[in-house]
Amino acid sequence: MTDKSHQPEFVADIVGKTLGCIIDDRKRVAVDFELAENGCMEETHCSLKRRITAMWGFQTSSIELLEASTTWFELGGMQFNAYSSVQFSVNGKGWSTDFKTIARDTAYDEKE
Repeated sequence: MTDKSHQPEFVADIVGKTLGCIIDDRKRVAVDFELAENGCMEETHCSLKRRITAMWGFQTSSIELLEASTTWFELGGMQFNAYSSVQFSVNGKGWSTDFKTIARDTAYDEKE
């Protein structure tokens, strides 16, 4: 069975779930992608920082990205990679989020 886009329903479901991870229903945030060297579209670091700010209230200029995991989906024959979780620091304090929850992560604290 296919949906109106003529893609199998399971593909539409995967894309829908992935986009649901990217966009919090409470706050609409634009997600920017750019073409990577490998030919895929990748979410930009500015976009990632903007999502952290929208979700958790940190100032974008204070966020230092450290490590991240991505998830991917295909749309129109193009692969899109978006961040699904990230470890970052703000003013020397480490944090981890999967965009559903956030936790202090002392492993990423700046050492004094």
